[in-house]
Amino acid sequence: METDLSVRVKYLSHSCFEVQDVDHTLLLDPFFSKENPNAPSYAGKPDVVLITHEHFDHTTAEGFSATVVVPPTMAGRFRKTVVMERGQTRLVEGVRVTMVGASHHQSKYPTGYVFELGGVRFAHLGDTYLDGVQPLENVDVLFIPIGGFFTMDVEEALEALDIIKPDAAIPMHFNTFSQIKADPQRFKQLAENAGHRVTVLSIGETAAF
Repeated sequence: METDLSVRVKYLSHSCFEVQDVDHTLLLDPFFSKENPNAPSYAGKPDVVLITHEHFDHTTAEGFSATVVVPPTMAGRFRKTVVMERGQTRLVEGVRVTMVGASHHQSKYPTGYVFELGGVRFAHLGDTYLDGVQPLENVDVLFIPIGGFFTMDVEEALEALDIIKPDAAIPMHFNTFSQIKADPQRFKQLAENAGHRVTVLSIGETAAF
């Protein structure tokens, strides 16, 4: 991973991250509502919002003037929308974005994303079970769910790391609701014992890559 550490990732609770370099700000799966007491206040102005699927805990993007990338099930919901299908790659506001598949039977069209920012290749798996995880090439930073019930649990996420082999992983989608209790530090320890690198971010914390 060749970078000057100018790419910054901020964890905004649940599956939501802000990813920023000197030219672009991306917001992933925003969940800023009364249903999420863990969400910090957010005054950012993203250029692009990536939404993995239609569920309420991934889609609170109405207040932004950004271009919102969505699967076909959400066409027309936002003012500036780019509709993508699984396997498609688009240049969105100067950022190369690929939509990938996911396995989440609760959704009509579950997806994830691979995108590149500041020389760093990111992958966000969305809400997915292990059977939806596919090999992805040259992933520098992987956002991976660990909470179970609606997604993979810790042990399944470890298997997903073996499939994707990212340079670094950041756990998400845990402890927001009672059904998705998980210990990210346990995930980190088990993953590092298996030779993987994991960064656990507290809500509101920023890491550079």
